[in-house]
Amino acid sequence: MDDLVGLAVIVILVVVAGAICGLIALVQLNGLKQEVAVLRAKITHLQTHKSISQREPQSEASTAQAALSRSEPIAHKAQPNLTSQNLSPPVINQPSAPPKKAKPAEASAIELLFNKLRAGFEENWMTWIGAIALAFGGIFLAKYSLEAGLLSPVMRLSLGGLFGLGLIAAAAYLHHKRIVFEGFNNYIPAALASGGFITCFALTLLAYSSYDMLSSTVAFFALAAIAISASAMALRLGPLLAVLGIIGAYSVPIWVSTGSGNLFALFMYVGFVSLSAALVAHKVQRIWLWYLLWAGHIGWYLVGFTLLKVNTVWLMGTFALLSIIGLIAIPRLGLKLNVIEHRPHSLKRLIKVLPDHALLLAFIAPLLFTMLISHFDMQWQTIGVLSIVLILFLVLKNSRWDIWQAVALASAALLVISAERTHLSPNLFDDALFIFKNEYGLGLLLGLLLTTFGLYYGKKQIKRLAFHITGAFSLFVMIATLYTLIPNSALSTAYPLWAVVLFVVAAILIKCAQHNTTLFQRFTYWVGANANITLAITMLLSDSGLTIALAVQVLLISVLIKRYNVPMPHWPIKALVAVLLLRLTLSPWTPSYDALTVFGLHWSIVVYPLCIALFFAAAKCFDSSKLKIWLEGAALHCLALFITTETSYQLVGHYPQFDSLNFYEQILLTCNWLALGCVYLHRAKLAGTLAKLYQVAGFALVGLAGLFAIKTLLDDNPLFESLYIGELPIFNWLLLLWLVPAGLTLWLAKLVKPINAKATPFILAVAGGFILLAINSFIRQYWQGPYIYLSKGASNAELYSYSIIWLVLGAGTVIFGHLKNQLLIQKVGLGLLAAVIVKVFLIDMANLEGLLKALSFIGLGLSLVGLSWLFQKLRSRVNPV
Repeated sequence: MDDLVGLAVIVILVVVAGAICGLIALVQLNGLKQEVAVLRAKITHLQTHKSISQREPQSEASTAQAALSRSEPIAHKAQPNLTSQNLSPPVINQPSAPPKKAKPAEASAIELLFNKLRAGFEENWMTWIGAIALAFGGIFLAKYSLEAGLLSPVMRLSLGGLFGLGLIAAAAYLHHKRIVFEGFNNYIPAALASGGFITCFALTLLAYSSYDMLSSTVAFFALAAIAISASAMALRLGPLLAVLGIIGAYSVPIWVSTGSGNLFALFMYVGFVSLSAALVAHKVQRIWLWYLLWAGHIGWYLVGFTLLKVNTVWLMGTFALLSIIGLIAIPRLGLKLNVIEHRPHSLKRLIKVLPDHALLLAFIAPLLFTMLISHFDMQWQTIGVLSIVLILFLVLKNSRWDIWQAVALASAALLVISAERTHLSPNLFDDALFIFKNEYGLGLLLGLLLTTFGLYYGKKQIKRLAFHITGAFSLFVMIATLYTLIPNSALSTAYPLWAVVLFVVAAILIKCAQHNTTLFQRFTYWVGANANITLAITMLLSDSGLTIALAVQVLLISVLIKRYNVPMPHWPIKALVAVLLLRLTLSPWTPSYDALTVFGLHWSIVVYPLCIALFFAAAKCFDSSKLKIWLEGAALHCLALFITTETSYQLVGHYPQFDSLNFYEQILLTCNWLALGCVYLHRAKLAGTLAKLYQVAGFALVGLAGLFAIKTLLDDNPLFESLYIGELPIFNWLLLLWLVPAGLTLWLAKLVKPINAKATPFILAVAGGFILLAINSFIRQYWQGPYIYLSKGASNAELYSYSIIWLVLGAGTVIFGHLKNQLLIQKVGLGLLAAVIVKVFLIDMANLEGLLKALSFIGLGLSLVGLSWLFQKLRSRVNPV
C-alpha cells in the first residue's frame, strides 16, 4: 500500500508539472494574441491616417516615404523570434526585456490571470482528466487483480503490462501519423504514454514488493529502464513525459534499495540518470527540466554524505568535481571545453551569472563543510587542492566565472583551517621548521601560488580585474589565516619569514601599480600592498593591534580613492567597517581583552578614540557620498562603545555586567545611552537613506536608558535608601542622576516632535519630573549631606528653603514665558507659584494656631485670586481682542 501511495505522489507531481507547462504555454499564447490585436489596431490606425493624408496636397514621393517610415516598426515587431530557445541551460544574469503588452484598461491583472486559467482548463481539461484516469486505471487494475485473485500472478502482471504497453504504442502511433500533432503542444499522445509508463512502473513494483517475483537488482534496473524509456520518448512527445521520466528515474533508489549502502553504485546510477536527463532537457528545451535535473542530482549528492566512510572520501570528491564539469562546464564550454571567453565583465554582471554560482556552491560548500568536521588526511588534502585547480581552470576558460577566484581563495583558507584542527600537536612548535610543515607550509605555498597565478594572468589579460585582486590579496588572506591559528608563543619564530614574504610581495605590488593602465588596477595593487604592510606591522602588536591596523586600512583605502578619484563600489569598505565594528563591539566582553594594554594603557582608552578619529578622517575623504554617512555612523558607534564601556571600567574596574549593575553604573549608563540616543536621532536628520536605521538605534538607546531610569527611581532611589551621593553641593551623583537626564530629555522632546508630535507632551512631562527631583534633591543634599533618604526628616530651614527657591523659579518661569510669548511656559510658572503658595500655607505654617491660622488661609485665598488675575492679564496680552 505504501508503494501505491508513493506512486500516487509521483502522479500528482507529474500532473502539477504538466499543469505548469500548460500555464506557461497559455501565457505565451495569450501574449501573442494580445500582440496581434495591437498590431491590427495599429495597422487600422495607419491605414486611416494614410487615407486622410492622401487628401491633403502632398507630393506622391513624400507620401510614400512617410508611409514606409511608419510601417517599418510594425514590420520589425511582427518578425517572430525563431532563435529564442538556447541549446543549453540559459545564463540567468541578463534577462531580455519582454515586449510591452497592451492591457485593456477595464481589466485588472487578477481578471486576466483568471481568464487565462479558465481558458486553459476549457481547452485541455479532457486531456488531463483522461491522462489521470488512465494512470489510475492501470494502478487500480493491478490492485484489483491482486485482491480478487482472478488470475495467476504472472497472468495478472502480463495483462497489466500489455495494457501499459498498449497505451505507449497508441501514443507512438498517434504521434507517428500526426493525427493531432501540433509540436510540443500536442498533449494527447503524451498523456497516453504517461499513463502507460506509470502502469508499467506500478506493475514492476508489485512484482518486486508483493509477489517477490523479481530480485532487487532486476527490479532496480527494470524501473530504471522504464524511467529512461519515458525520458527517451519525451524527445518525441514533449516535456510532460520528460517530467515523468526524470522524477521516476531519480526516485528508483527510493523504491528499490538493497540496503548495502554502496555509494559507488548509487553515484554511478545517479550520474547515468543525470546524463540522460541532461540530453532530454537539452533536446526538449524547457528550463524547468534543468531544475528537476539539478534538484535530483544535488539531492542524491547530499544523501551520499550520510553514507560517507573513511574509504569513500575520494568518491565524494570525485563525484563533486565531475558534477561541476558535467552540469556547469560542459553546457557552457561544450563537450571538449573549447568555448573560451576572455572579455572582461563588470562586477554587477559577474554576480548575476546564474545558475552557475548556485550550482558551484551546492557542490563545493558541503564538501568543504564535511572536510572541516572530518579527520583531515591525504584524501581530503588532494580533493581540496583539486577543487582549487578545477575552479581556476574554469576561470581561465570563461571570464564570466572570474568571481570564482574568491571561492578558490576561501577554499584554500578552509583547507588550512581543517589541516590545523587535525594536526594540532603540543610538540609541533618545538621544531623551528614547523613554518614549512603541515598547515603552515600548505598555507604559505597556496598563498604564493595564488598570488603568482593572479599576477601572471593579470599581466596577460589586463582588463580582467579579478586576476589583479587575486594577485594582490591572496598572500594577505593566507598569512592572516595562519596568524589567527598560530599561538602567541610560536609567533616569534614564524614572524621573520612571514614579514619578509609580506614586504617582498608588497614591493612587487607597488611596482605593478606603477605600470598598470587603469585606475582600478593601480588602486587594487596599492591597497594590496598596504594590506600586506599593515599585516606585517600588526603581527608585532597585541590583539587590539589588528583592530587598529584594519581601521588604518579603511583610512588608507579612502585616501587612495580620493587621490586617484577611483569610482570604486562602496560595499567592500562597508564590509570591512562592519567587521571592525563587530570586533570592537564584542571585544570588551571577550576574556582575552580583560587585562590587555596598549602602550602601557588599558586597550579601550587607546583603541576606541583612535578608531573614532580614523573613521572621521576617512569620512572626510567622501564629500557628498552615502559612504560618508556610513563612516560617520561607525565613528558614532565607536563613541557609544567608548562611553558605555570606559565609564564603567574606570568606575568599578570592569566592563558593564548588565545582570549585576550597581547604583552608580546605572546612573552612568542612563546618561550615556540617553545622550547617544539623542545624537543618533539628530544624525537621522542628515542620514538620507540610513535615517530609519539611525532612528531605530536612537529609540532603542533611549528605551534602554528609560528602563534604567525607572529601575533607579523604584529600586535604587537615594530618597528611599541609604546611598552615598557625594559631599559637594550640586557636583555630586545627583547631577548625573536627574539633572543631566532632564536636559537630555528636553533635547529628546525637540528631536521627537517632527517624528511624532503626540509623544512630545509626555516627554516634556518626564523632563519636568527629572527637574523637580533634581532641584529638590540638591536642596536636601545641601542640608542633609551625602545621604538624603527621607526617613531622616527635615528641619524648618530646609522646608523654608524649598519654598523660597521654588518661588523664585516659578516667578522667573512666568517672566521668561511672558518675554518669549509662550503661554505654556507661563502656565508652568503659574502652576509652580500656586504649588509654592499651597506648600507655604499648608506645610510651612501648619504649626500656626488661632488668628494666625485664619489669616494664613485668607492669605492663601487672596494669593490664588491674585495669581488667577495675573494669568488672565498675561493671556489677554498674548491674545488681544
